[in-house]
Amino acid sequence: MSLEEYYRRLDLPGTASPADVKRAYRRLRAKYHPDRNKGRESNVEPAFKRIQEAFEILTGKRKPPVFSPAPEAAEDRDKEAPSRERRGGPPMRGANCLVELFVPLESAIYGGEVEACYAVSGPCRQCQDRGSECARCYGSGQSVSGTRCSACAGTGRPLAGDRCPTCLGAGIATYRKSESVKVPAGAWDGQRLVVESGGHPGPNGGPPGDAIFSVVIVCDSAFRRNGLNLACEIQVDFVTATLGGIFEAQILGRTLPITIAPNAHAGSTIRLPRHGLTDRNGLRGELSLQLVLAMPAAASHLTGDERERLREMFADAERRARRVL
Repeated sequence: MSLEEYYRRLDLPGTASPADVKRAYRRLRAKYHPDRNKGRESNVEPAFKRIQEAFEILTGKRKPPVFSPAPEAAEDRDKEAPSRERRGGPPMRGANCLVELFVPLESAIYGGEVEACYAVSGPCRQCQDRGSECARCYGSGQSVSGTRCSACAGTGRPLAGDRCPTCLGAGIATYRKSESVKVPAGAWDGQRLVVESGGHPGPNGGPPGDAIFSVVIVCDSAFRRNGLNLACEIQVDFVTATLGGIFEAQILGRTLPITIAPNAHAGSTIRLPRHGLTDRNGLRGELSLQLVLAMPAAASHLTGDERERLREMFADAERRARRVL
């Protein structure tokens, strides 16, 4: 018989955790216990025995039966049942975990790797060897004779004074885990990225689950966001703004050539389609650049004569403008 059959006896999937097994066992045991079904003992006792067998096999307190055509096989199996050799049960896969991944603009637009630190829960490392169940009844809450275990008062867990100080007898502890998550170019808010085996540790040495990261795009303070559209300021020297030309803007760590029209003034906006954020359907917003005028670096090296000629040039231009008006 496969382990899946024993899980089915407890109404559980094959991926159920040890804690799920215990909860299901206690619920079904209370339902089918002969003492709680007076007058129907003969009807519920077979189901009760099957539930008890499934629990002991799934928690490692009884070896799975090896079927044999010989009639003595059943007797041999019954002799093995009282064995209380301590085992941790079959390995099981850990649960998946869902984590928010805060992605900066640069990585969302161009792709990259983002470090994530998050919490996972798994078997307590300090008490795995010592066990989180009562050592006398192995977590069943009953003695061999079927009465309440006196060592744990029927709870199936060590008494408070004997519990692990890390998990307080729960057998589960929380740890911090770090992963480097690859973010594709054009990532969108809510996009899910899966890191296999990055989730909660598996019980009894089983493989961990997956970590599922939900993308949350974080804007730099220099940017303003409106849906998929982004906006920021760029500083352009007044010579380029006056004469026009190609200006190499530094945006999100990359050089972006921008065409500046002649006579651009402070506050002018240059819109770059398909340079913003992307949604799940591939639609991409625009990037708006607002001009802030700055002095060119060479201005401090102008001579007195050069400054005077520059002043005269602007004065002449102003006189011509007045005549036109």
